[in-house]
Amino acid sequence: MPVRALLVRSHTVSTALRYSRPATFSPLIRYFSDVDGPKQRLVKVKKKEKKGKGSDGGRSRDVEILIACLDAPKSKPPPADDEELQRREQILKNYTVGKFRQHNQENHDLTCKLKLKQHAMKMLPKNSKLREKALEVDDTMPPRWRKMPTWTPPIPGFDPSEFMIQEE
Repeated sequence: MPVRALLVRSHTVSTALRYSRPATFSPLIRYFSDVDGPKQRLVKVKKKEKKGKGSDGGRSRDVEILIACLDAPKSKPPPADDEELQRREQILKNYTVGKFRQHNQENHDLTCKLKLKQHAMKMLPKNSKLREKALEVDDTMPPRWRKMPTWTPPIPGFDPSEFMIQEE
């Protein structure tokens, strides 16, 4: 017998004992299907009404509207013909191959840089100040005047001081 059925049946029997009623099954029975076997009659389930709350469940109207928007059915895109599906498939293949090459190139660059760094460290004379300085870990932050790389060019005439928060 499935574990789910055991748990549900034990709950039914304990509930019946608590209210000193026999654990009989009535026509109001839900059926739970199990992947391993046929449908079995398991539990008598009655819906309980919530006390102290109205029909809205204690939620505000704004929350109800937001939930209705989030639960709205998603509109499906129109079905594509075979030509469009082949075009999309080709785009996906090209993108995958390109990303694979980019990933391999970045990994190759990193391994080359690490090998060059290790080689440079080996070439430094032992017990020298240069070697000690090279082995030190620099955990300081970059200076504030250094510009960080960005994906977009700067906007001409933009003054960021207008948007900075100034403490008074």
